[in-house]
Amino acid sequence: MKMEPADKAPAPAPAAKSPRGFPRGAATIGIIILISSISLLSSGCSNLRSFTLQDSEQLDTESGGPTTKGIRARNKNNNENDADKFSLARTQSFGFFNDITNDNWKLLQNMVAQHWNHKFPERPLTHHPTWRGAGQSGQLHIPAWYQTNFEPNFSCQFEKRIGATGEESRGNGDGPKWICDPHRIKRLAAERKAQDPNHPGCVIYSVGSAGDFSFEKGMEEELGPGTCEYHIFDMGDFEEKMKLQNISRAHFHRWGLDTQGEENIQPGAEFYGLKDTVKLLGHDNLDVIDVFKIDCEKCEWRIYRDWLLSGLPSLQQIQVEIHSGNIGKMHQAEKHDHDISPEIPFFEFLEEAGYVRFHKEPNIQYNDGSCEEYAFLKLDKEFFAARKKMLAERNITRVDI
Repeated sequence: MKMEPADKAPAPAPAAKSPRGFPRGAATIGIIILISSISLLSSGCSNLRSFTLQDSEQLDTESGGPTTKGIRARNKNNNENDADKFSLARTQSFGFFNDITNDNWKLLQNMVAQHWNHKFPERPLTHHPTWRGAGQSGQLHIPAWYQTNFEPNFSCQFEKRIGATGEESRGNGDGPKWICDPHRIKRLAAERKAQDPNHPGCVIYSVGSAGDFSFEKGMEEELGPGTCEYHIFDMGDFEEKMKLQNISRAHFHRWGLDTQGEENIQPGAEFYGLKDTVKLLGHDNLDVIDVFKIDCEKCEWRIYRDWLLSGLPSLQQIQVEIHSGNIGKMHQAEKHDHDISPEIPFFEFLEEAGYVRFHKEPNIQYNDGSCEEYAFLKLDKEFFAARKKMLAERNITRVDI
């Protein structure tokens, strides 16, 4: 039997256990650490998010917490860095986008820069029935032309097809329209009202309703009663029908839009130019009309250049139904020396003015797709710098003119 040396000290007794099986010494240390942590939290919990090891060098010896000066300076830098992360989108969208990072905004810029407006860039009138030049395809009709030209070149993450959710449309059918991120309109309206209680918040022009108010009703359902002011224009007598929709702050104007000539703000006219309309309604002091929705059965070809006249509020979004038709008298005012169709000048004009296309929808309920619903969004021209560079590098020469 092996014996232990007589002079060896006896083994120490095992440490007493706490009720949960931890050594009491460790538990005591844990309690001390916990109490210290609680003390630190209670003295500096308002600044806990920014507290780092560097802050430990700035401890207040009396309170044991970090000094306010060091934390405030760091918070200020963090806030500035957060703001800078969204500065490109915020600036180039006139405040519409305030939460898209600079990196993601550059992806959108690149998407627009690389976009091709035409399947046949040297012969963009291919498929158009009014052109019979060399190389023309056998498919000579407007739906084929729209299928090969001017697809959307921008993406709104939360775009939504807006129409009343009741039985009259449930957001489907011919009346509703695609709106870019409607929640942003609501935010901007609240910001404007906070700055100026007399501001209407948001303003929506709806030209050509034919007695269908599902879009306006849907917008109010989406944004909330009282958020927007609605101005509805139509030649028909639909005012009483509009009132039955119970749309708050909705106004019916029984006149149509025509080309802007000499100023005419005398009441009772059958047609007014857009600039006269804005002045009649007292909107010439506004910076922006949030949504300009127009379905005027071909008048768009005559008046689209008036939409961007100087002195008008900026049209932040344009929702327009484009109608097909021959180049006759309806389009004569827009006939260019190099084009026998009004469509190409129309799209090029809006793009040059800073509009991107975020949605395109053929109307196939009442025709063969010859009418197209387009949705445009206004951006600052700086957004298109890469686009202009790309177009210069492509150096496309048209041969169908």
